Amino acid sequence: MTVRTLLAACILTAAAAAPLHADPVADSVAALAPSIQDVRTVGAWEKDGHKGIYRIVIDRSGPEPMARLFVQWLERGADGAMTLSRNVDIKEMVELKRNIGDFVVEADADGLSVFLELVDPAAGGAKESYELFIGDDESYRFGPASN
Repeated sequence: MTVRTLLAACILTAAAAAPLHADPVADSVAALAPSIQDVRTVGAWEKDGHKGIYRIVIDRSGPEPMARLFVQWLERGADGAMTLSRNVDIKEMVELKRNIGDFVVEADADGLSVFLELVDPAAGGAKESYELFIGDDESYRFGPASN
């Protein structure tokens, strides 16, 4: 086999193994960490001439899954593309060492209300109701549900 033939064979093999075109959407979905197990968008926000939607992200990890909760502001640009504008980590979830069984989100002019069912793996799966109120200024109140 000549060097030219060998080189051509290598190029053809590499071309066959490589994707024909990049798919940024598929690539970004494939890049999500397996611990990101729940993502929801809800409601719209508008502040200082910027606007977009809210996104709730739940990360679960560990042998007895413990959840982390994030609230994000996604901003819609002039071209329609979304970018991450702000991100708030609800730190109390780390301290609680609980999983999130289910949650309901409501948006209003002041921000978000998130009603959570927390599961305590250390207590045999006992369930507790918590609530999160987060404003557009990123301040929040998180604790046991008051109802």
